[in-house]
Order: sequence, then C-alpha cells, then structure tokens
Amino acid sequence: MWTIPVISEEIKQGDMPTDRIVFHPNCIKNANILFGELEKQLKKCGIEQEDFKYVISISGGSGSGKTSIASLLAFYLNKNGVKTYTHSGDNYPRRVPKINDKERMKRYETGGQKALEEYLGTPEEIDFEGINRVILAFKENKKVISLRRMGQKEEEIWQEDVDFSKTKILLIEWTHGSSEYLKGVDYSIFLQTTPAETKDIRIARGRDANASSPFMQMVIAMEQKKLECQKKSASLIMLRQGQIVYPKKQIRVMLNAYPDSMGGSLSSTVEVLKKDALKDAFSGFYILPSLFMSDLDRGFSVISYDLNKELAKEADLKEIQNMDMQLKLDFVMNHLSVNSPQFQDILNKGYNSEFADFFINWNTFWEGYGTLGEEGYIVPQDRYIKQMFFRKPGLPILMIPMPDGSKVPYWNTFYQEVLEEGKSYLGQMDLNLSNEKVWMFYQEVFAKLAAYGASIVRLDAFAYASKEVGKRNFLNEPDTWETLERIQTIADKYQVKLLPEIHASYEEGIYKKLNEKGYMNYDFFTPGLLIDAIENKDVTYLVRWIQEIIDEKIMTVNMLGCHDGIPVLDLKGLLPQERIESLINCIVDRGGYVKDLHGEKNVYYQVNATYFSALNEEESKLLLARAIQLFMPGISQIWYLDLFAGSNDYEAVKRAGSGGHKEINRTNLSVKEMEQVLKSNVIKEQIKLLKLRNTHKAFCENACCEVKGEGSWLEIYRCYMDAEIRLVVDFEELTYEVIS
Repeated sequence: MWTIPVISEEIKQGDMPTDRIVFHPNCIKNANILFGELEKQLKKCGIEQEDFKYVISISGGSGSGKTSIASLLAFYLNKNGVKTYTHSGDNYPRRVPKINDKERMKRYETGGQKALEEYLGTPEEIDFEGINRVILAFKENKKVISLRRMGQKEEEIWQEDVDFSKTKILLIEWTHGSSEYLKGVDYSIFLQTTPAETKDIRIARGRDANASSPFMQMVIAMEQKKLECQKKSASLIMLRQGQIVYPKKQIRVMLNAYPDSMGGSLSSTVEVLKKDALKDAFSGFYILPSLFMSDLDRGFSVISYDLNKELAKEADLKEIQNMDMQLKLDFVMNHLSVNSPQFQDILNKGYNSEFADFFINWNTFWEGYGTLGEEGYIVPQDRYIKQMFFRKPGLPILMIPMPDGSKVPYWNTFYQEVLEEGKSYLGQMDLNLSNEKVWMFYQEVFAKLAAYGASIVRLDAFAYASKEVGKRNFLNEPDTWETLERIQTIADKYQVKLLPEIHASYEEGIYKKLNEKGYMNYDFFTPGLLIDAIENKDVTYLVRWIQEIIDEKIMTVNMLGCHDGIPVLDLKGLLPQERIESLINCIVDRGGYVKDLHGEKNVYYQVNATYFSALNEEESKLLLARAIQLFMPGISQIWYLDLFAGSNDYEAVKRAGSGGHKEINRTNLSVKEMEQVLKSNVIKEQIKLLKLRNTHKAFCENACCEVKGEGSWLEIYRCYMDAEIRLVVDFEELTYEVIS
C-alpha cells in the first residue's frame, strides 16, 4: 500500500515559470483523497509493468487548485517510486498572457460575448497540437521530449528538452484538461468549483495583475460554462469539500418500454435483456410510469411514486444498474390522480383537509374574473379564456363531490373518466404550484426517483404546470422557466439530469429556448422527417434539421416511435404544410389514427401507428430509418415495439374503447414471441446497428459529426480521435452502407 509522505521543501512547483503555488489545507486534504483513488486506478491498470505509460489530466476552473493538487500528487507518486512528471497546459496558449488578454479584449470589443466565447479554449487560442505531440511522444516512450515554456513577455517563449526516461506518469494540470481537443488522456480528474469560490485563490497565485477585473471575471464565467460541458467526460469529479463523484457512463442507446411490455413484468424484461442477442445493445432504459402506482392513462395518472409491485420490484431496478444501464424515469409534475392520498384526503375531509389548496380549485382561481353558472363553476370572461390552450373540448374541470354534498370544480387539464355518474370517476388533477406543500412533494418525489437509480428524469407535461389568469396557461413566460429553474435546484441535489417534455411547433422555437438554458430536447421532429424523406426520396428537410443540431449543439434524445403517436404538430414551420398533410395521409392510409385537438381535423397533433406500419411494413425502410437515427447526434431512444417490428394492433384499440387509439402501438409481447422474432433478419440487423452505436468510439459524446445530402443521397460522418465511421444512404434504392 502506498503512503502519503510528509510535505517538505522538495515539492516541485509545476513547470509554468510564473506560477506561485499556495498549498491551502483544503488542497492538501483533497490531494490526499485523490491519491488513494489514483492508487486503486493505477494498480488496476498495471503500474508495475516496466513500460507502463499513463497520462492523467487535472482540470477545473481558474484557481480551483489544479496546480497545487497536481504538484502534491506528483510528489506523493515520486516518493512511492512511481516516476511522475507534471506539465502545465498553461504553457500552450499561442500568445503570452498579456498579449492574449489583449486579443481576448479585441475579440470582445469587435464581436461581443459570442466572438469571445468562440475564441476561448479553442485551437485559435491554444496550441493543442503542440501538447498532443508531447503526449504522443511520451506514449511512444521517447527518452527526451521537448516541452514548451512560457513567461509573461512576448519574447519569453522557448522549448526545453526534458528527460523522460523511466517516467511512468505524465500529469497534465490545465484548465482545458478535459477539452475535446486534448488527445490521449487516460484518466481525467475534474475539480469542480465556481468563479466566486476560486477568485481569491487566483489572486493569491499572482499570475495576473488584473485577476479581479470585471473583464477577467466575465472570462472566468465563460470558461466555467464551457467546463460544465467538458466535465461530463471526466473519469472522476471532485467537489470543493472533497466529495468524489464518478460520472455515470454516457447513455448512447436507450430502450423505452412499459414495465410489462416485454414479458409481462420488469423481471421478465431484465431476463430478455440478459440474452446474448441483446448484450451491449443498450446503455440506458426509459421505463414508463406504470412502474408506479397509477390508475389511468397507462401510468401517467400517478397515485403515488411507490413501485407497482405487480409489475416491478426494487431488485429489478438494481439489476438493470448492475447491467451498466442507466435509468430514465418520469415525473408527472402537472397532476396527480384523484386516488392519490392527497386528493383522497380532500374527499374525506373536505375544506378541513390539509391538502385543500394542494390542487387547483377552479372557482378560487377564477374568482373575480368570470360568472358563476348554474352548474356550479365559474365561466371566465372571454378576454381571459380566448387565449388559453386546452387539451380537450370545454373547460378543463372535473366536478368533485365533497363530504357536505356540494360539488367543487377542480382543474383537470388531461384525462378524466366517469365510471358511474355521480358516484365514481377517475381523473388527473392539476397541482397548485403556489402551495409550498406541492414543492415539498416534488422534493420527496425526486428523492424517491434518485433512490430507484434514476440519472435522467423526464418532466411530463411541465409546460402546463404554471398557471396565471390572463395567460395561455401553456408555457407561460417567464413563469414556466422560473418553475423549471426551481425544479433544477431540486434535481441538482440528487445529481439528476432533467428532460423537459414539450410538444410545440418548430416555428415557435421552444426547442431553442430549452437548449439555450442548457436542457436536453426531445427530438419530436426526426420521426416525421424520416418518413417524409423516405416516401419522397428527398433529404432536404432532414439534412437541414441534422445540420441545425450540429451547428447549434442542440442536446437531443431522438426516436422513431414512442408510447404516444408520431408527432406532426411539431413539424409546422420545419416541413412545408403540403408535406405535413401528405405525411398524415400516408400514415392514415396505412392504418394509422389521427389524434386531433378538440376533435377538430384542422388542429392536428399526432398520428397513432407503429413506426413499422407507418413505413408500410417494409423492412428495408425500417432499417434505413434506424440506421439514420443511430448516426444522428444525441441519445437514441428505441421503442421496444419498433425493435421487434410490431404492426398496428387494431384489437387492442377495440378493447380500449373510445379514446383508445394509442393502444395501436403498445402491444405487450410474450417472452416466446420475442424469442421467435429475435431470429428474424430485420431484428438482427437492428441489433447489429444498436451495438455498433453503443460501443464504437466515434459515437462518444464529444465526437465530431458531419452531414451531407442532396436529393435522395445522404451521408453522416462521425469521428473521435483515431476512430471514424460513415453512413451512406441511397433513398432511391432504400439501401445504406456503414463504412468504418
């Protein structure tokens, strides 16, 4: 076992000539913790081998303690017989600090923050090629390597030959140590801090005379924003107070299913996923909310977030994580079932219930803004109601019988089902966000989802949650964004990523706002664009969208089919109106059902069909669509029924009765059925593509992606470091080729 030596005068102060290192007690404590982690990692990787070569980077915000911790770790390693050299990436700007500061200011003055942001930390500012050559020479076991040195003056840039014989560890300490431009790092450590936390340390180091200036603080804030993106690729993240976080493996391909979709229970699904045929096909699993206690809308009318023991057990969730698959779960933040404990308390205690204000009493909300009608609910004045967005005809209310015999209208945006007139009903009742008990409930839900192992939480119907008189009450601004920020603070406590779910037309630009605020986007555009491209043999609009994802760095979760229908509302403004109408007609002609809003054909929303049936059940089309989906940027979400080439289930629609159109694409498969279809070519070829997407290095999060296309020809190119792969598609012949 390695030992931590006594700190002495011998500690090398890095190799940046102008550094003045301060060994704060907190840095020493954190270095000691990291040393223990490195010992385990290095021994696991074969540090005892004579020709062992290993590159470690330590990155983080300016003043986060990188230089101090790197110096301490190198000192510890050398004292334990592991020859280590620490190299500062701060030697590699293309200009000395004073000149570089002037260049930064020049960029800012001529092009604003955008121009400055496009300069900071890029190959324009940094000689990444130079430091990458050092890493390559080290790994090639060069005995002497020429290293760059930099002082403060313009003439103070020189090269120095350094003896690397018998050196096993090259330790690079640098703000940009997690950058996508830095190649060959084996283990990256990210020190997480904020500009406010690190400002004093930076000043104490004395590197920059203007370290506390407003401009430098803006630069530091910009660096911090970039670092937040880069830290995802770190091997280890250390928080300021010494806590260690291991980033979860990046999700590349995510299965999507109900807990009973594949074999009748989550346990059966787990067994299917363990089969050799599906090994390495998925790195994530989005389980729909019938996982929880619910009573309507196949899970989205949540009673409580306790597990539905008939369908799933906690052991199943743990086994999924043991298979190195991350979990994505739902939080239905707009509403709860009438059978929830909170609403049942109202039914039992009436106005004396502690939850009387937990849900939205329609009459209380609209008091003073309308007229009380004979039916017992207020009809808002037209000037307030005409702008509102409703999901169903009439006012969104459900009349609830109280213990005293009266009936009270409660806000009910989504489904309701009267089982017996005046006695029994189901409904999804909207929550009152102005009540702090609701926020306490939200916190409890996140704690429970995190305990189940969720790393991503999908916010269902989040755009409906914020309500205010006189507003549309769908994506109210700024209310909805303020609500989302407050939810984010809760999610941060449990290190959970948020995926806000919203259907809105392309022309509204909501997807852009989500991206600007740092959230992933559900890509509801690709499913329709792919069918349009396949049927018209024209990639124009598909390529335009893929290029936008690349150019704007939009973080997406893409899909073909899902538990809902194929989106068409979303395409407005992206695809010409006549192409949208043609798309709808095409899917309907093949047996799909149109889901309209308010029962009006001109207010289309989605078309319900399996994706395979929407493609006329042609295997070549399904494989083509799947290949393109998997080569696109983002996380690829795979609807289980698409994977098994499921056809429209008309019997399920009949059994579901009125409003049961969604069941056309929700067929539960038995284990026997899945075993049989796993042998078919269309399933085997899909799985082959899934495994490629899930394991090939060129599909990692920071990989380069390029798209070209014209007419019926499309090419998507992916590369990362020395790995590259290309997809070439011919829509005329309905063929594709993967070139690696």
